[in-house]
Amino acid sequence: MRSRYAAYVQKNIDYIVTTTVPAQQKSLDKEAMLQWSEETQWDGLDIIQHRPKVDKNHAQVEFKAYYLTSEGRQFHHELSTFTCIDGRWYFLDPTVEIALTMKQPCLCGSGKKFKQCCAPYL
Repeated sequence: MRSRYAAYVQKNIDYIVTTTVPAQQKSLDKEAMLQWSEETQWDGLDIIQHRPKVDKNHAQVEFKAYYLTSEGRQFHHELSTFTCIDGRWYFLDPTVEIALTMKQPCLCGSGKKFKQCCAPYL
């Protein structure tokens, strides 16, 4: 999570994309992500809770990312879920529309049905 926050601060959108589940990467709006990154005056990150073993292939991080506005310091509060694919951790983006039914193979490639793998986290 810290590396993804740092990537937004550094406007490194390619890193944000490559650390998102590969099946979701094509659906990301890189221009909008870059615009948000450029227009935001980032002001810190607090990790509230890290759950490294939600199950065998999933972990969660609850965080607050702070930024400055004309109204003062604000924050984005989120519970992010990550899935492990071939030994690497990827962000499951809940904002990306998924055209899967619950009985199809999971988008992470685990071989499990979507409903038994990543669906509960999206």
